Formats: sequence, structure tokens, C-alpha cells
Amino acid sequence: MIVLKWDRLYGDLIQHTIGNVWPKADVRVYQRGIEALAAIDAREPDLFITGVKVADMDGLEHLEPFIESSLPILVVTSRPDSRMFEMLRAVRYDGIFDGRNEGWERLAVALQKVVQHELYISPSLMQYLKAPKNTTLDALTEMEKVVLSVIGDGSDNLRASTRLGMSPETVGSHRKRIMGKLKLHHKGEIASYALIHGYVLITSEGVSYPGFQRRLATGSRPERHRGGRPRRQDQADILSGRIGQVFPRN
Repeated sequence: MIVLKWDRLYGDLIQHTIGNVWPKADVRVYQRGIEALAAIDAREPDLFITGVKVADMDGLEHLEPFIESSLPILVVTSRPDSRMFEMLRAVRYDGIFDGRNEGWERLAVALQKVVQHELYISPSLMQYLKAPKNTTLDALTEMEKVVLSVIGDGSDNLRASTRLGMSPETVGSHRKRIMGKLKLHHKGEIASYALIHGYVLITSEGVSYPGFQRRLATGSRPERHRGGRPRRQDQADILSGRIGQVFPRN
């Protein structure tokens, strides 16, 4: 695992937390972006934990190489502001952790979520999320809104397909149409959009997906397979009321 923090004290603190979660983890701590990127090029890590500001790079230059990659990325900050989120819109990440307001004891939870590609946003950072301009949900079909709710937590096509009861290829097709209609370009923008518009909610109790509830409220029918009948798992989810459930953060 690679840790990039210009403040060595914070870097060592993150390394210590990782050691508590994964005692056998090989953790490399860097203060310069060029050194961290060289280490990642030499051997891709299982997780990249980084700060926002790096002394030897401008903006979020150290995150730009990973926009199209699947490398799990956790951004750790103690001084969040709106400008930071404007920069984050242009790159990809799987989680943002506010060390000052959330407390370092919660860092372990963020690490475990992000390494599994599950979205993690500290509740204190939600106020900085602002809606992108010139986009609207009106263009989406009801099914696309449901898919947006599921992929809005950073889920890949395979994970989302399990929840939706459709094939990963179908999820991928919906994803492409959603991104095209909303003028989004990567997973980080999808996650931000879903959070801003209430399709994914993150609270101290966990992560919930109200877009599923919209499906029930509007009477949308379950996804159908080739035979024309609702998928069995989809029916079970609706009947059991598990759609729209809260997934605990602990």
C-alpha cells in the first residue's frame, strides 16, 4: 500500500492505522508525488492513500494518471474547502476522509470500504458537494435512475448486477447512457452526482440507496430477462422490502 502525505507525521499515523487493520501489509510512505508515482509504476499497490496537496506537484496532478484505472484511492484531508472539491471533480477517487472532523479512529473503516471499491465520504464533507452545471435528471428513464442509485456508491458493473438482478453487460450499457445524458466522464463524477441528488445517502448509520425506493413509489416494474418474466432475485428483493435498505458502515 502506498501512502502519499507531505506531512510525515500524518503519513506515519496512516501507516500505523493500516498496520492495525492489516498487520502483514507492506506500507510505503512518501512525501513527494514523483516518488510515490514511481513506486506505483514499479508495482501497483492494493490501495493508494493520498493527501490533496503535494509539494512537488500542482493541484491534483498526482491523481490524474489513475482516472481510467481501477486502483482503489482514498483521499485524506484535514482542511477541506470548496476549491478542493472542484479539483476532485476532474479526477477519480473511491473515498474522501476528513481526519480533523471525523476522528482518526474512523480511518480504519474508510480503509476497509475503499479497498473493496465501496464509496466512503465523511459526512462533514457533504456540505462541499455542489451540483454540476447544465445537467438534469429529467433525461433519465426510471430504470436508469435505479441504476444510478446502485452505481452511485462506486460499485462496478459486476457488484451492481447482483443488486439489480441483471447482467453486468446490461449494467454497463445503462452506465454508458447515464454518463452520456448527464455529461459525466468517470466513476468519481457519477458518485458525486448521485450524492448531490440524493440517490446515495451517507450518514453515521450507513449507506442507503433511496433510488430503489423511487422505483417502488413510481410502480416501476422489475427488470425482465429474455423470457419476459421478472427476474426471481428482483421479485424477492421487492417482496422482502430489501430494496432501499441501509448498509451499516461498521
